[in-house]
Amino acid sequence: MRRTDGRTSDFGVLVVCTGNICRSPAGERLLRHTLSATGVDVTSAGTYAVVGHPVEPSMARLLTVDGIDVAGFAARRLTERLVRDADLVLTMETGHRSAVVQAHPRALTRAFTLREFAYLLEVCRVAAPTAYLAVQGTDPSARLRELTRLAADARTRRVAAPCPDPDIEDPYRRGDEAYQQAYAAIRAAVDAIVAQVTGSPA
Repeated sequence: MRRTDGRTSDFGVLVVCTGNICRSPAGERLLRHTLSATGVDVTSAGTYAVVGHPVEPSMARLLTVDGIDVAGFAARRLTERLVRDADLVLTMETGHRSAVVQAHPRALTRAFTLREFAYLLEVCRVAAPTAYLAVQGTDPSARLRELTRLAADARTRRVAAPCPDPDIEDPYRRGDEAYQQAYAAIRAAVDAIVAQVTGSPA
């Protein structure tokens, strides 16, 4: 695919939420922390981004405690170009996924909520072990590309019930407990995805 964003990595992930200052930066930085050395590039954007703002302080503190660097982050608005150039789009809510597909309809098969993608990867591991195991010998970026295809196929063919809890609620201005809950949900989904991509699922 021809890139118009200057990215030279083998695989690009775009994480999307509303303001691009809480949930999607957390998803971006957590994924980037573990996948940046594997040929996978991770960025984020917001459907109604607070353009130019850093990570919201409450979320930044949670990331920092986990040893995740938040320096240099600046929120940006979701655009058709960003969606078009991404190999995988992970959103925090189903409404964000709808906005992604509306911006670029051809992204339909590569756009998921973060929790939905983690769920579908586990579905593939259990329901289609032969296809799943076939990707385990590949490098992480190639594996993620194939896992994205498998997840899309599993969703289209409805090989399992839909993800029972696909959304992660927005913690913005809802207090520390809301931030902790959102962060824990994001980290759990990211950990599950990374385990599949690195070939070491629990």
